[in-house]
Amino acid sequence: MDRFATSTPPGKGTFGVLAALTAFLLASALSFWPYTVDDAFISLRYGQNLVAHGELVWNPGEAVEGFSNPLWTLYGAALVAIGAPPVLGLKLGGLLAALLCVPATFALARRLHLGDGAGLVAAAIVATNASLALWAVAGLETASFTLLLVLMVWRFEVEQQRSSARPISSALFVLVWISRPEAPAYALYVLVRRALALRTTPLGRRDALWVGLAALPIGAYELAGLLYYGGLLPATHAAKVGGGPRLLDALLQGRGERFLLHRFLFHQGWGFASLWVSGAVCALLGRRRVPAAAWCMGFSGLFFVGYAFTDWMPRYRFLVPPLPFLAIGAAAGFAWAVDRARGNGRLVAQLAVAAVLLGSVWDQSTGGYDRAHNIAVAVEPRGNWPMELAARVAAPWEPGRQELDAWAVLELTSPEQTIACPDIGFIGSLAMNPVWDIRGLVTPSAASFLNVSESDPRHGAARGAMLDEMYASDPALILLPLRPQGMAPTASRFMAALEADGRIGARYDRRDELLPFRVVFVRKGLGDLALERRPRVLEALERLPSYRTLLGQERAAAYR
Repeated sequence: MDRFATSTPPGKGTFGVLAALTAFLLASALSFWPYTVDDAFISLRYGQNLVAHGELVWNPGEAVEGFSNPLWTLYGAALVAIGAPPVLGLKLGGLLAALLCVPATFALARRLHLGDGAGLVAAAIVATNASLALWAVAGLETASFTLLLVLMVWRFEVEQQRSSARPISSALFVLVWISRPEAPAYALYVLVRRALALRTTPLGRRDALWVGLAALPIGAYELAGLLYYGGLLPATHAAKVGGGPRLLDALLQGRGERFLLHRFLFHQGWGFASLWVSGAVCALLGRRRVPAAAWCMGFSGLFFVGYAFTDWMPRYRFLVPPLPFLAIGAAAGFAWAVDRARGNGRLVAQLAVAAVLLGSVWDQSTGGYDRAHNIAVAVEPRGNWPMELAARVAAPWEPGRQELDAWAVLELTSPEQTIACPDIGFIGSLAMNPVWDIRGLVTPSAASFLNVSESDPRHGAARGAMLDEMYASDPALILLPLRPQGMAPTASRFMAALEADGRIGARYDRRDELLPFRVVFVRKGLGDLALERRPRVLEALERLPSYRTLLGQERAAAYR
């Protein structure tokens, strides 16, 4: 684990270990294959509308930025444009990016002057992480964003160590920037790394060129977004973060156990916690061995985690992008501890590192997740997944409870009729009806209402503005989800708003028998419409050719 020149070739057997780690991640990711998060279909619908109507919008004619992954959304649009199965393409693209993260993490560790041993430990932490495995195939940009971050840092290190290297990292930074809204936090690494090099390399033309090549396209991108959508932040920011608790407030109120980082460390088993706690301790003690890339990028990722406080999807999605850098930092700390040992103590230290790594692998390979979610495979204990791998790979991707809602929309409404519901992705992408989002991702008035507490004097005005906008859209159906333990918090607040407002009874009939675990409001007179269901259903199925669940096949059989 000693420092060494980056020109030194990897040791014998290194590529075999990397191949084995990558194969493990592949198998682990495929065990989650049926899981496809509903938000993936939000990005896909934006791509569908871009191809069909030339507008990057959720509802044609409404410029609301309800996605937070522009580059991934354009990738989905490209899949639609070339006629590729879009959901399959999103899942395979994420899987490929995740697999590349394993050798990329090792390559970055070598570039940062850590030995093969530390590089392999970092790669092993990445390859065995269940969160990366899940988000590799969930249909979102998480794995691709992570890979872009690693590649950007690797290339920037090359350019700092080789004066003749072209500033390709600036282009990679642009891609990072248009991948996720938290990308600006990762600019800290560029600033710190360059400041540390000022003692030997003063600022000059290469730095100005790098800034120019990055700033010009980023400035054009931000200006275009401002002019098109009317803001610099996506609407999802207000819906998901705008009214949420901040870390400091939560800690002062004694709710620190809800903090995402706390759950990540201590809700995944003691072996997993031991790895990260011991790695952090060693990294702090041997901090001179920890490269700037590890602590800067790790801090930037954790800063966003603290800003968001919690997550609204399973298996710690927000902890995945900084994972390779946190893993490199822990591996550098372990390397320091091993190098400090003498005699037999060195062997003991190496065995201790192996033990905590194996404990983490066991927890990640067997443990479930600590919150309910629509699809059990994302949260269930993982103990039998190697035995079930073939069946899971053969299984179709599952849209979850939204599948029943989508079929109700297809069979009860015409394409131009608006639907009001939360969990809008699969419904919107399959049926393509205008959708009014109760969660507020694409409806700012709903987000504004949800961010105002009931004790706030503005609550009544926010409720009225939200419902005025919803009724103006004249939704044919209003779908509110129930769960076995009670109505979901967002739906519960919206239901209370409907009841307090009083207009719902005059305009809608409540029909709870239409869908299980749903409160359903049907616009009066909707059942009197004569609908041509067959062409509508067949057109919807053509949009998502890889959609082949048992329910989907049974429902589609009646129209073929």
